[in-house]
Amino acid sequence: MQILKVENLYKSFAGSGEVVTDVSFEINEGEVIAVIGPSGSGKSTLLRCLTLLERIDHGTIKVAGETMVETTPQGRVVYASEEQLRKIRLRLGMVFQNFNLFPHFSVMRNITEAPIHVRGLSPAEAGEEAEKLLAKIGLTDKADAYPYQLSGGQSQRVAIARALAMKPDILFFDEPTSALDPELTGEVLKVIRQLAAERMTMLVVTHEMAFARDVADRVIFMDKGQVVEEGTAKQIFGDPENERTRNFLRNFSANHKLG
Repeated sequence: MQILKVENLYKSFAGSGEVVTDVSFEINEGEVIAVIGPSGSGKSTLLRCLTLLERIDHGTIKVAGETMVETTPQGRVVYASEEQLRKIRLRLGMVFQNFNLFPHFSVMRNITEAPIHVRGLSPAEAGEEAEKLLAKIGLTDKADAYPYQLSGGQSQRVAIARALAMKPDILFFDEPTSALDPELTGEVLKVIRQLAAERMTMLVVTHEMAFARDVADRVIFMDKGQVVEEGTAKQIFGDPENERTRNFLRNFSANHKLG
């Protein structure tokens, strides 16, 4: 089943010109897609467009067959109704770089708040699901802790659990380890690897090349707002066709340990 379809997506900002240019790709159920590329290549802006945090200038986005936004033959961008967008949003989960946990809520409440108020679960039902998620991410003992009492890696794992609590069809990650010390990166990637093994549909913007190579079904390389190359992880990392891709991976390997 196709979970996400993006066609001819454009996004620009005043003073910056086009940040995303004619991007098209698809994601099927159970796939893990890694989006890689240099800083400023439009990766995070793309995610923000897909999750309705930014409005696009042109293109079509469909989620599980439902049209989120499309462009008419006359060039007018038309979003679905607010009611339809509300339903589509429930299919999308987002994990940010900087966790975005509610600082005045405990870990348990951070995870249960949306299921209670948006999914309509009872506090007992939401709590039971949250306990299972905390066990999954290895933080059962942190249910009553507050974000300031957590390490960065623990906070990001809680953010993942919070996103999973809404039972999205697809989970988006925007550089989930970029705000972490290197020694904390592994514990977050371990959780994402586990989700990949369970065939959770995910799109991961990342600079963790070894992770992208080992976990992703497909890799999208972006540069200057465009998809330069797309292929299997084996093809992109083993035999990229585009010279720009080859240079990026060569330079990255020279400056980072690529496992």
